[in-house]
Amino acid sequence: MASTLDLSARLATARLRDSRGTCALDVFAVAAFAVASALAFVVASGTWMFAARRHTPPAWLVRADEPGLAEGATTAYLALAVFACALLILPVLGLGGAAARLGAHGRARRLASLRLVGMMSGEVVGMSVVESLVQAAIGIVLGAGLWLASTPLLTMLTFQNQRIGFSELLMPWWLWLAIALVVLALAAVSTVLGLTRVRISPLGVAHQTTSPAMRAWRVLALVLGVVAVSSLGSIIQMEVRLVVIMLMFAGIMFFAIAMMNLFAPWVLQLLARIGSRTRSPARLIAMRRIVADPRSAWRNVSALGLIGFIVGLFSTLPIGEIHSNPDEAVMLADIRQGALLTFGIALLVGAAGTVLTQSSDVVDRADELVALDRMGVPRSVDAAARRHQVFLPLVVTLGTSMALGALAALPLVAQMDSVFAMGVSSLTIIGSVFLVALVLTLLAAESTRPLRNRALATVARRND
Repeated sequence: MASTLDLSARLATARLRDSRGTCALDVFAVAAFAVASALAFVVASGTWMFAARRHTPPAWLVRADEPGLAEGATTAYLALAVFACALLILPVLGLGGAAARLGAHGRARRLASLRLVGMMSGEVVGMSVVESLVQAAIGIVLGAGLWLASTPLLTMLTFQNQRIGFSELLMPWWLWLAIALVVLALAAVSTVLGLTRVRISPLGVAHQTTSPAMRAWRVLALVLGVVAVSSLGSIIQMEVRLVVIMLMFAGIMFFAIAMMNLFAPWVLQLLARIGSRTRSPARLIAMRRIVADPRSAWRNVSALGLIGFIVGLFSTLPIGEIHSNPDEAVMLADIRQGALLTFGIALLVGAAGTVLTQSSDVVDRADELVALDRMGVPRSVDAAARRHQVFLPLVVTLGTSMALGALAALPLVAQMDSVFAMGVSSLTIIGSVFLVALVLTLLAAESTRPLRNRALATVARRND
């Protein structure tokens, strides 16, 4: 074990000295873990605040003429907070998983070489897990610092007609520890899963075999997702407590999103095959890359799928002041504010995920980039190809997820048509979020240009 750790440290040191950009991946991985941890701390601390307010509700909710108002309102807020937390936890953890998979191709090829010279499978996996755990641990510490730096902004927000206090955001030690352990476990599991081919067949990685094509049975996943979302109307009409309804609501939405994770890569591969019939070199390169690895193309924008679902669901909330009493007005304003916070966090996660996957792709495809450059292909072609590479998945993801979200909102429109209404405000929200997501994603793809220039400026033999 000691020799394995020593070799892992030596390889990490050599990678940091590498001039081809692999050291940048370690920096990006730590930064991604830091962002994921910070967002997890923000979401968890907000949920903890609403849980504390349930036991000590704001003074304006405590009324003698309505003794059950405080308990009912605070329970509803807590249920909504848990719901938002559950929605965001998947993309946040997905960002951590992307950090653990960063540079997976180059890492797999390097470790496959170690397998070929005699290292045991367990030693190879152990080295990679140690690397990821160290990166995740550093990221967690930095994430805690980012959370602390964000508290002045968080305390400027108002919920339930009461400003958020710093003391309300302080979580108990066991919650901090639980979040840290989840991030560490995610890093370890993602690393192990990413090295499955190295453990089973190092020659397969060394020869860079192509993954098999996706099958059409994944269309069934879309059908199941639509059926699940369509059942939300009967859930809303059930005579049970609000917390139970919210939990069932979240469960069905998670199932629908999971089905979309199965369906979307197949759709991307199908559309990319159609799009590859083009005379544009940049579009051809982008479409062939998506066909070769549709799962990676989907991971580029999978966090934005959650945004689309939330936008489709919450776009029914009116922007204007449509309410029948002050209590309802406060709750609607808080829901809108919470939805905007959820959008912002999910957009940040999506942009960070795109930067990670595109940076990893640049390093993993360094040989391809150099070959195209030496053949005389303009460097602007690869830049345009990367824009096409993220644009198609972005449009497909947002279009599908927004449609599912709108379908989920139909029962709400039918049950509460006096408060919820599809109209100009809905189109404004959908258009604004789509535009912001498009701009952020394209900017994230363009942010890898310095890394591409660095890879192209390096002159080295393939086996060095």
